[in-house]
Order: sequence, then structure tokens, then C-alpha cells
Amino acid sequence: MTATSLITQGAATAVNDLLDHCANIEKGQEVLLLAQLDGIYGGDNLVDETAVGWIQNAIHYRGANASVLWIDELARPHNWRIPPIVKASVAACDVFINMSFDLTFEEMVELKQFLWKNQILMVRNMATTAPLLCTDWAQTPHELVSEIRYQAAVPLEAGEKWQLTDDNGTHLEGVIEPPYNPNHPWFKTYTIRREEAGAYRPWPEWVVPPIYLSNTAGVFIFDCMLSWWSRYIGIPPYFDKPIRLTIDNNQIKKIEGGAEAQSLVQFLESMKARVGEGVYDFKCLHFGIHPQANIGTHQCPNHLYRRMIEHAHSSNIHVHIGAPPATESYPYWMHCTGDIRTATFKVGDTVIHDRGFLKALEHPKVLEVASRYPGRPGVEPVPWCR
Repeated sequence: MTATSLITQGAATAVNDLLDHCANIEKGQEVLLLAQLDGIYGGDNLVDETAVGWIQNAIHYRGANASVLWIDELARPHNWRIPPIVKASVAACDVFINMSFDLTFEEMVELKQFLWKNQILMVRNMATTAPLLCTDWAQTPHELVSEIRYQAAVPLEAGEKWQLTDDNGTHLEGVIEPPYNPNHPWFKTYTIRREEAGAYRPWPEWVVPPIYLSNTAGVFIFDCMLSWWSRYIGIPPYFDKPIRLTIDNNQIKKIEGGAEAQSLVQFLESMKARVGEGVYDFKCLHFGIHPQANIGTHQCPNHLYRRMIEHAHSSNIHVHIGAPPATESYPYWMHCTGDIRTATFKVGDTVIHDRGFLKALEHPKVLEVASRYPGRPGVEPVPWCR
């Protein structure tokens, strides 16, 4: 018996959910799994051979062909690339399961365009280690989290006024705009399901579509951010001192705080030379929808990865800091975020979050889906823990 055949019942449940309900693997398909070597030895691209082996074996069991590509690609800031061997391998597959932290659909415009052109489905598997596959986060039914995502987006209507408040001093108001932006042309409605939206499915599922805003004004205070860009700003994804943004007419007018705020000021100023004044835009927010997306250090010591997972938690609301469109000379999306976790978010007369609780978790259709999976993690949010 090999090590990769020794799989726990919980991890087997998670792998089956990934392959049957998200990737929808079928007999005869060519499936590519991509992983990066540095993640085995403490690099940012967290992965282990056991998780890769479990997933590969399960794909073979379904009668599909599973190929694994290990790459060793150094991240070159502001000069990131998709290695040619990756492009060639992806072009030859039916389903691409991406287990890389660096090569993301959001930031890498080249990857988006390549997948659209070749009509290839990319599943971003974020449960990249055996311990992560053993968590409630990975074992929550994909169908359930997808339904939460849909129902949470139903109140998002263009033209409605919105308000965001938090006991930390955050207070913002504005108007919801229609759901279209050149960075996200696959989101034609806020309630679109992943299966309708094209070439990209994250697993476990993590956020509603970006919500575009106008007439936004107020104060936003946050103490953490999504960890892909925090590395290049030069700060940890969790802050020692919160950052305070003053917003007027969808523009960041002032940035205050400690060392993290100063690093953000310097980073935005440096990025202005690359992508223009759009680095000070404040035009988008959205939120996580996974009630189990919060894990302990014993399950994942890597703080970059824990922050990425927590970004998907049903209590986590985040804004986009800047996020100007990519250009021909800078083919990357500056996707910096500010995250808060105990806010109240209202759209029109509808309360979407009540002091961090996502009301969609109580929706009858969500509860009906949860009832189909007795014994599996469900809609009761896990308590917050760093």
C-alpha cells in the first residue's frame, strides 16, 4: 500500500466533491494538474505530493487521464509570466486543475485570455495539501456554497443605494452600478452561476461577483488584505495597525495608519507610474460566501494561505483599492483589497450582512440544499480565529 492510497474519509469526500460537483470530470477527458515545487519546501505555492496523488488517483478512477506538471517558476515582480510548457500543456487538456498560488486567473490577464481563446475550463483548487483536504472548509458541499453565492447576490440591484458600517469606524454610502467591467466581462449579472460564467471555477467556492459602485463617500478602516499582492506591497496580510481610507466620489483622498499605511502609500505611488491615476479608484466591493472558510494554524501554518482562505469567509467583506484595468504595457490586474469581518451591509431596505453574519445562510433554498448533505459541514459559520 502506497502513501497516496492512504486517504482519510473526509479527504475522500472533499476530492469527490471537487471532481464531481465542480470540475465535473468525465470518462475519457484529458485533465492537467499543475503544481509548483517551491511550495513543498516552504515557498508561497503551498502544495504537497499526497494531495496531488489523491486527486490524480481519483481522476483515473473516473476513467479520465490525469497528467501532473510540476514547475519551478520564480515570481518576477511586475514581469510575471505563464511558462511556455504550461501553455502547451493547458492547450492539450480538457480540464485544467490549477494548484499554483502565483498563476492566478484574477491577476494574470494572459491566463484569462489564453483560457477564453482555447475554451478550456480552469478549476483553481485552493485545498492543495492533505491537511487542507481534511478540513471542514474543503468538505462543505460545493453545491451548498454555490447556492449561498447565488442567494447572497439576489438583492444586488443596479440603482439601489447601499450602506456599509462597522464598529471599527467604517461608514460608507453609495449607489450600486450594473455588473460589467472590462476586468470581469464574464459577469453579466450579479446572480450568474459559475457554470454560466465561462472558463473559471474556484474550489472551494469563495466570493460573489464584484459589485461596482458610484457616488461612494465615507471612511473605510481595515486590518488585513488578500495575500497575493500584500507580498509586493511589502507588508504582511495581517496588520499591526489598521489602515484608514477617506473616500470621496469613488476616490481615495487620504491614507492613514502605521507602517502598513505608509507602505501602501509608497506602493500606490509607484504603481501610478505603471497604470495611472486609477490606483486611487474606490469603485468596487464584494464578499465571501463560505461559512467554513476559517482554519487554524495547525491545519495550515502558512499565513499567506490562511488569509486567502479567510478572504472567502461568509463574514468577510472586501473593497478593491484601485484595481485599474490592465494595459498592453502592464498586462496584470492590480487586485489589492481591504478586508473587514464584522460589518453591516445594506442594499436598499435589505440587510445582506448583520454585524458579520451573512443573511443568505438562512435562506430557505440554501437550507434545502444543506438538508441533502446530512453529516457534512453546513451553514453554521465557524468562529473567527487567526
